[in-house]
Amino acid sequence: MTVTARLEVIPTRERGMSDGVARAVDALELFDVSYETTATDTVIEADNPDEVFRAAAAAHRAVSDGRVITSLELDDQRGRSQRGEDRVAAVERRLGRPPRRERSVRFENRRRETASSRPERYHAPRIRPAPTQTDAGWSGGQFGGQTESRYLRVGGSR
Repeated sequence: MTVTARLEVIPTRERGMSDGVARAVDALELFDVSYETTATDTVIEADNPDEVFRAAAAAHRAVSDGRVITSLELDDQRGRSQRGEDRVAAVERRLGRPPRRERSVRFENRRRETASSRPERYHAPRIRPAPTQTDAGWSGGQFGGQTESRYLRVGGSR
């Protein structure tokens, strides 16, 4: 059996979190788990869920800040032994390439060009409800079913 978990230990403080996160990650060394820390969380693998729970609790306790938020997600595949690297390799085989990419300057320039071709302050017009006949007479929106927009419409003026 293989257990894969995603652990987040978030010290809440006004300045950097790296000291608290480093203490939490260091606490994992005392347990029979493998782990990899990413920019947003730490992925943990173990043979049983109890070991993951103990490691997560130790990581939580290792942060000495006044307030700590800890999240743990567990994937417990009973009866199957598959490591995280096997899962990534399966996706890589399907893609025919590594499942990662560095952002490129060319991509950033393309995003800027696309954004600059849009009108600056275009919002879709709002449609007011059409007036309806009631016993008391006509009622309805202030604009009587007309279209109105706060901003200048593309291709027209107000």
